[in-house]
Amino acid sequence: MEQISEDSISVPLLPAPHIPNVWKGYRNPVKYTSLEDSGIDPSSLKWEPMPEPASLPPPAVEAPTPKGAVGMLTMVEAKKGLALTFNVPPEAIEITIRG
Repeated sequence: MEQISEDSISVPLLPAPHIPNVWKGYRNPVKYTSLEDSGIDPSSLKWEPMPEPASLPPPAVEAPTPKGAVGMLTMVEAKKGLALTFNVPPEAIEITIRG
């Protein structure tokens, strides 16, 4: 494999197999096994050049914070802000977090 940058790699060849009944309908789309256990002979695979990407995706950047937006808040800060918004005392604010 040829290293392009610290966060991307290039794979020069990839197999284009069509091997019937290799996937047994496992629930998880990933199964760690060997080619031998799957009944695949690598020498029988047709290897094709990897297509060149149309363009590399732009590097990930953090989205700018909209004007007036705030960062992370404590529960006390959130309750105070909501209390001001709804004109109620902070003790009247209940926050439920479901995760």
